Amino acid sequence: MQSELMTRRRLLHLTYERYLKADRAWALALSDMRQWFPTGARPYRAAIGDPGSRMRELYEARARALLRLETARVKFATAKQRLADRQTAPQGRPSG
Repeated sequence: MQSELMTRRRLLHLTYERYLKADRAWALALSDMRQWFPTGARPYRAAIGDPGSRMRELYEARARALLRLETARVKFATAKQRLADRQTAPQGRPSG
């Protein structure tokens, strides 16, 4: 495997792990919130997501991680395509 492709693959793996970590933190926070507030006594939803709140922070961190993951996936696919194009391109100059 070419070094560029290996680098992109490592980046994709790393961003996937970071997304999973952010997603896990978001899911745990939601679970904790549900335990604190029974279904009938939950506060106004927008108040939980006010700027600066922990829930908003976790949600935005997860969204950023997802965006980075998608970007890394596109870059990996592009690197793969470039490598495939190089391998199928004619080698050397035609003699003539």
